[in-house]
Amino acid sequence: MTVYRSNELFRASGLTLNSNTDHITAGVVNAVTGRAGVIDISRISNGLLVVNVANAPSGTNPTLTVLVDCADAFGNWVLVSNAAGISGSSIGTSGFTYGNLTSGYQLTDTARIRWTVGGTGSPSFTGVSLSLYGRP
Repeated sequence: MTVYRSNELFRASGLTLNSNTDHITAGVVNAVTGRAGVIDISRISNGLLVVNVANAPSGTNPTLTVLVDCADAFGNWVLVSNAAGISGSSIGTSGFTYGNLTSGYQLTDTARIRWTVGGTGSPSFTGVSLSLYGRP
């Protein structure tokens, strides 16, 4: 049995991030809730997103920029993290990074994690784990 911290809102692992998709889709199950879909952020005002890339990326000069969006009242996705990536820059190797989400960014109770992949030669990042934590 795996025990999650009560302030953990989202966890997924073993992901492949590439340019074929650009956000956590309905097919990715949140290991915290057991459900797929958007992330409920109604309980938090501040957050921390942790990204771990287990394997060396493929392609030439690969870059991975991980971002967080919230939905506005009209259902549009609005960027609420640093536009350069959650840590302020892109990831180009295996390893981990993290970034804070501070109060004032919660437009509705719904968030998603999204990414952009750059480089040439079909860049891809495999073995990626994403965890989102929050504080009231």
